[in-house]
Amino acid sequence: MSEEEIRGVCSDAETFAVHVRQRLQNHKVQTYAYRSDIRGIPAAVLFPFYFRNDQPYLLFTRRSNSVEHHKGQISLPGGQWDKTDADMLQTALRETEEEIGLKAQDVRILGRCDRFLTNTHYCVSPFVGLFDYPYPFRINKAEIDYLIEVPLLHLLDNAHYKTKIVADQETPWLLHYYYYRREVIWGVTGFLLSDLLAIVFDLPRKRFLAREAGEHA
Repeated sequence: MSEEEIRGVCSDAETFAVHVRQRLQNHKVQTYAYRSDIRGIPAAVLFPFYFRNDQPYLLFTRRSNSVEHHKGQISLPGGQWDKTDADMLQTALRETEEEIGLKAQDVRILGRCDRFLTNTHYCVSPFVGLFDYPYPFRINKAEIDYLIEVPLLHLLDNAHYKTKIVADQETPWLLHYYYYRREVIWGVTGFLLSDLLAIVFDLPRKRFLAREAGEHA
């Protein structure tokens, strides 16, 4: 998509919702697993979008140092599947409400993206939602330090995006980094974000292993 087309899609909430829903409906969900012998613990997260100052924003969380995995990292609201959850969407919505107080009935679900197996052996299913802003968030301080509100157009700008090859357990990963003010979005959240932007806006960011990166890394 051209910059003009992207800005048109991001001009109002309804245009944005229609475009994102259509792109996700037309996308066949895939699973990206760096090891075929690991099924992974089911987990789900939510991409919580909202409109502010006539443009789309995406809400992230800064994880506390009390959580078991990915301490202090920037994340999407979500967590591990529970046996009481009817499906992975319910997992994403339940965990989102537990972490930041965003209720399921206040989120319009637009679709889902590709699943990812993390190096901590969680198989993460991401969903995309839209809610009305402002919202009376209730932050669970045991899990979340604070919320981070990032304009989507900032994330789409290549000036704020970089990749770096690292070796983890002999697997050469192409890590994705997004920079906003003093915050750095990376790790599995960087993978999930790049996957979403590739599906919805045709950005060439859907590369996750170093061998896929070639000269672009």
